[in-house]
Amino acid sequence: MISLRGIGKRFGAHRALSGIDLDVEASSVVVLIGPSGSGKSTLIRCINGLVRPDEGTLHIAGKPVDIHHESAWQQMRTEVGMVFQDYALFPHLSVLRNMTITPERRRGVPRAKAEEEARALLTRVGLAHKALDYPSALSGGQQQRVAIVRALAMRPKAILFDEPTSALDPETIGSVLDVMKDLAREGTTMVVVTHEMGFAREVADRVVFMAEGQIVEEGPPDAFFGAPRHERTRTFLSNIRSFGEAAHG
Repeated sequence: MISLRGIGKRFGAHRALSGIDLDVEASSVVVLIGPSGSGKSTLIRCINGLVRPDEGTLHIAGKPVDIHHESAWQQMRTEVGMVFQDYALFPHLSVLRNMTITPERRRGVPRAKAEEEARALLTRVGLAHKALDYPSALSGGQQQRVAIVRALAMRPKAILFDEPTSALDPETIGSVLDVMKDLAREGTTMVVVTHEMGFAREVADRVVFMAEGQIVEEGPPDAFFGAPRHERTRTFLSNIRSFGEAAHG
């Protein structure tokens, strides 16, 4: 579904990504993990053009994306959804309008049809009663669930998640992860940047560990967490476990 070859990105003298090769199969979940500054968010934003890669090639569903032209990115964004850590809802629009405006304008869906589909999606995540509310009336977890179904309203071929739970209170993280788990069970193609190791273990088909702008190691969760091959990976996982034990101790 998504194929990257030789993706590179610089910010001034800093090389944020170097020679990234990554394949995401249809109906699979790929989870990107790594320390802060490792390039995870930059990589996921390079997939939808929020950050333009300086080099390399990108294919979506077998079709090349011309990384140098905005029109190609705009077309690609109708096929690949994005969910941000800060929800990115329009504060001056109701929940329902947040969900219908893009399908109407980008896919030409009639408003009545867009509203019907949006209400069905809101029902799916337990927020049908919030359709006419504004984002400010919703909790963080509710806003993030709206952001997820807003992405679904475009009927994307894949959805990208950039640390979708990092801005949430611990009590609301579970509701968002439950929605993402449901999507995974239904076969939604997903690329997820997250610090939620439990989610990665349970849901990922493949875990990708990044450090210093490169992919260090990748593999299925059992092998990745149970027997990591690289010392850099082992150190990262050890630090994560130590932090978790300290937080619960």
